[in-house]
Amino acid sequence: MGSSSLPNGLLSLSLAVFLLLHLFPSGSASHNEPLISYHNGPLLTGNVSLAILWYGEFMPVEKIVVQTFIESLSMRPSKSFQADVHSWWKKVGSYLEVAEKKSPKSVVQIARQVYDESASLGYDLGSESLPALLHKATVGLANTVAVIFVSKDVKMAETCTVPCYLHGVHGKQVYIVVGNPADNCPGSCAVPFHHSRIAPLAVTLEPPSGNLGADAMVIHFASALAETVTNPFNNGFFSNKWGDQFQAATVCMGIFATGALPGTFPGNVRVDPFTGGAFNAHGLGPSFFLLPALWDPKTDDCWTVKLKETAHVALLFQPHVVVTMDSNLLELSLSLPNKMSSLLAVEVSTYNVLKGGRSFSYQGEVSRQNLET
Repeated sequence: MGSSSLPNGLLSLSLAVFLLLHLFPSGSASHNEPLISYHNGPLLTGNVSLAILWYGEFMPVEKIVVQTFIESLSMRPSKSFQADVHSWWKKVGSYLEVAEKKSPKSVVQIARQVYDESASLGYDLGSESLPALLHKATVGLANTVAVIFVSKDVKMAETCTVPCYLHGVHGKQVYIVVGNPADNCPGSCAVPFHHSRIAPLAVTLEPPSGNLGADAMVIHFASALAETVTNPFNNGFFSNKWGDQFQAATVCMGIFATGALPGTFPGNVRVDPFTGGAFNAHGLGPSFFLLPALWDPKTDDCWTVKLKETAHVALLFQPHVVVTMDSNLLELSLSLPNKMSSLLAVEVSTYNVLKGGRSFSYQGEVSRQNLET
């Protein structure tokens, strides 16, 4: 996916209109032709090796968060009710099943990481810089996907244009480019962790890692990786009607959980009661991620990672939740912008909090609740 010729705001609006027209009210898609269809080109199956270039200076947490997400793609499925990264990646694998590939899964691994902290090609990059970046990432390696992460102190217009990432093929080299939008374009590409430039009343969330740039990069890298596997050479899965700008992740942009209203409300995501960070998937160890919705090629609708069917739905996120906890009580305070209050409903079912090795749960309205061991 190259950069669009549409202005950034106009492209964002067109995506929102697209989603509203085709997904809401959402039950199952009502159109006869599949929104995303297979165009018989090769997909990435088997081992997918990433040659990563970190271009510019990155904070350690930014690299750790992204690396942990990549490692979590190969995690074993959770035996608990928790939604996990494995479930999200399995949905990408469903595209390979629809295409009837012999190996209906892709296993992602890091082949090599290269660091260019001095930004040797400069701090203002354009599309003409792409060949040199790809060479830095892949020199001496064959059969890899080049992944370029651009730091927040480097400007690259293409990574600040919706959908905030690039993926495609240059010659025979498949590539992904993702920028850290924290300084250059947070209002366009750090949403929902930052106020939207075109929708100032949209709900904002706290990033699960506590680092806005890292978690925004995970969202965009996850989207780009899903579309690279399912459409590496621009002849895989994309929309017949709307063109190749609309692929596995872009058709569901802005959706992170059930109840989402793209551009306004990201959905009923979960909240870490200790940090306030919003997430929808567990990764390796104690990591949490907010992962984008994907188009489900089997149901022809947007799909979000969710709790296993055998479990109660966890606390559904609502805007501006503040959590405080002591040994006996959990307090949640909630406020909604006036124009949003008519759109959103407060829902709470059962939520388990692990604290000091003890599991507490509560049930009821959003208010001060007694916790039972």
